[in-house]
Amino acid sequence: MKKQQYLDLQKRHQKELEDFPIAYAFNGKQLEEALVKLGAKKEECVTIFDHGDIIKKSDVKAFLDMLKRHTKELKDAMKDEEFAEEAFLYEMDNHEYAINWDGDGDVLRCFAMDFEDLKKMGLENAYQRARKKTHEKCRRMGHDLR
Repeated sequence: MKKQQYLDLQKRHQKELEDFPIAYAFNGKQLEEALVKLGAKKEECVTIFDHGDIIKKSDVKAFLDMLKRHTKELKDAMKDEEFAEEAFLYEMDNHEYAINWDGDGDVLRCFAMDFEDLKKMGLENAYQRARKKTHEKCRRMGHDLR
């Protein structure tokens, strides 16, 4: 149930991102297409991440506010330890935690967290339970993590 709540939250956030007026371009032709999609001139646009993203200057605040809201909604939901554990488990599976050289880093980045944040939020136990379940699952599948 909590896993589904996490997936629903992620799905809602993804839909909002997809619906936001942003385009991507990596060459001149794609830039022209992006400007048409946005209904804008080049001078009316900027990049936020400097990785091919194009957004109208007038939409920057709304975009950044949306990203901040997404982060807050996720962190608020993570206050529920059962939700947090299920979310950690999901991302451990999603990022192939058992075979990834930076499994902890990849998983925690999904939540805009690091180990210090786990401590501050009181989620160390939830993370360790999720980690233990992941290790047990790997052993059942014949993968020894030692």
